[in-house]
Amino acid sequence: MKLKKALPVKLIFTLLGIVAIYFIVSIHYQNVFLPNTTYSGVNISGKTPEAANKLLKHRLSEQQYKVVEQQKTILSFTGKDLNIRHNYLTQLQNLKANQNPWAWSLTVFAAGSEDAASNSQLKLDQQKADQLYEKLVAETKANRTETKNASITKSGASFKIVKEVYGNNIDEAKLKKEIIRSIDSGQTDIDLKKAYVTPTVLSDDSTLTKDLKQLETIHNENITYKIFGSTEKVAKSEIYKWLEYENGEIKLNTTAVSNYVSELSSKYGTISKTRSFKTTGGSTVDVPAGIYGWSIKRTSEVAALSKEVLKGQDFTRTPITQGFGYNDNGTDIGDTYVEVSKSAQHMWVYKNGSLIISTDVVTGKPGQDTPSGVFAVWSRERNTSLKGKNSDGSDYNSPVSYWMPIDYTGVGIHDSSWQPQYGGTWYIEHGSHGCINTPPSVMSQVYENVGVNTPVIVY
Repeated sequence: MKLKKALPVKLIFTLLGIVAIYFIVSIHYQNVFLPNTTYSGVNISGKTPEAANKLLKHRLSEQQYKVVEQQKTILSFTGKDLNIRHNYLTQLQNLKANQNPWAWSLTVFAAGSEDAASNSQLKLDQQKADQLYEKLVAETKANRTETKNASITKSGASFKIVKEVYGNNIDEAKLKKEIIRSIDSGQTDIDLKKAYVTPTVLSDDSTLTKDLKQLETIHNENITYKIFGSTEKVAKSEIYKWLEYENGEIKLNTTAVSNYVSELSSKYGTISKTRSFKTTGGSTVDVPAGIYGWSIKRTSEVAALSKEVLKGQDFTRTPITQGFGYNDNGTDIGDTYVEVSKSAQHMWVYKNGSLIISTDVVTGKPGQDTPSGVFAVWSRERNTSLKGKNSDGSDYNSPVSYWMPIDYTGVGIHDSSWQPQYGGTWYIEHGSHGCINTPPSVMSQVYENVGVNTPVIVY
């Protein structure tokens, strides 16, 4: 019976001893970190936050780091080389506050708790860091394969997707972050591969596939010009020359489009072209270019054409033009015009194909000849004065009732009350300064029947 009573007493004392030990150890861990506690790669078990801070700061300064690529060390440095510094105390105190000292036994055989200190915001000498980055970039610059995004390129007479390229060129911003992250997490080997530039657009990208389809749609557009009475279809090969794909954007090569518009203008436009003209007398003469004629307004047309092309729909358009004489039936001078023969000193006015005025005139005096060419009435004025200089250098100021300029140098058609006669050889000694002097009795009819933009053929 005595033996049986002694056993529980021993057991009780044993248990009390275990409890006492557990209590004492728990009291110990009130001020120090639990077993298997690591921070930024350093075991700080059993240390106070202050002691752990001192250890970590020392480790940070003395630790050697290596930048490694494919098991080859590219560059090595220590914390001192960058003057790396940081006070971990606040984070360590927070970590200690989150530990339960009464749970120490649970951590003895555990893998341990670890805080990677990802928010520690290491401080370093920026100048030394920049020097390190520059040296590292210089060491890794040669013989690199450039990373490329998947893209769309021209191939033959169509478009295709070119796959992305995984290269090994270095992303400097990524490299800096990886160095800081590795140091901060206690890693001594910094893997350069993690700083490689990586493609952001892959060949199966939905936007890329959509753009490829849109490029082919645009390439196969039916584009037609209705121009000056003719039809001009834009060849698919021409559209192909225009199309470009750059940085994820479908666009047109402005130079290529501009060249096409210029060719179109040269083919159909009439400005700066000599014309073959059948005179009232029945002969045919070649009349040099004047201000009359039209061309395509290139900048405006290129912008308007490009906008339509990028819609990806068939369309027909009439070009934006500038100048005189454009129409949809393809006639140039037409059947309403003013004809002036310098040799005959005569002017005829045709309206809708009918001769309505025929009159002698006085053109420019030799040396101040009225220029030959196809011109246009670009303005009309009543009761104005014509000012200029005479051949002797004196000024003239001639009031006129009707003024119709036909070029941009001051030549025009007007009444001339000072002329006593017209026609014949009178112009040789008494000719104008280049204008077409018209009898006042006739000029009012000319003014009434000849509107702005009417062509004036002088030969």
